[in-house]
Amino acid sequence: MLARQVPNLVTGARLVLAIGAFGFMGEVMQVEPGNVEAARGPALWAFWLFLIAAITDFADGYLARRYGWVTALGRVADPVVDKVLILGSLTYLAASPQYIRPGDVFDVMPVWAVVLMLGREFLVTALRGLIESKGMEFPADRFGKLKLVLQVVYICIALGILGGIPSVIHFPLLEHVRNPYFFAGVFWLMMGLTLFSGLNYCKRGIEMIKAS
Repeated sequence: MLARQVPNLVTGARLVLAIGAFGFMGEVMQVEPGNVEAARGPALWAFWLFLIAAITDFADGYLARRYGWVTALGRVADPVVDKVLILGSLTYLAASPQYIRPGDVFDVMPVWAVVLMLGREFLVTALRGLIESKGMEFPADRFGKLKLVLQVVYICIALGILGGIPSVIHFPLLEHVRNPYFFAGVFWLMMGLTLFSGLNYCKRGIEMIKAS
């Protein structure tokens, strides 16, 4: 039935949006550090494309579960596209000094943090593949989902503030989310959940393998 492919089409659209966002993030990389005006336009476009892509992540999962439109393709493609969107965006943040602001506690996205998140995703993906090869399901848990939400929030703050979102939507108080200490707090919470959720997946996976 054609309707069953709707979540897969949404997933495909998310990949296109991610590629578009990466293109604009690449333009930000070419801007000389400190030239905020030149970086604002591409950062604003990257923000909107990334935000729409992140929202569709929740949409296709909801549609698949709500109407029973789960397919073998969707089970593989959805998490892969999620990782491309999030890890790709974080890599661009790590490679672009344009996002750093005066008073920041550290680089917006340290390279070690990207490596840690990549390692966590590879480990969880390998574990999921092993468990599902035994005929068991290994869905995301609430900690993994919360980690994803924090990653989306962190990336949106970095892109949105550089892109001038507070003035675009006429909400200047939004500028305060880029306070160096609040921003650092979101970062450490995100990294803490990355480690905790990864360890929790490992614990749950080992228990399932032992019980099989």
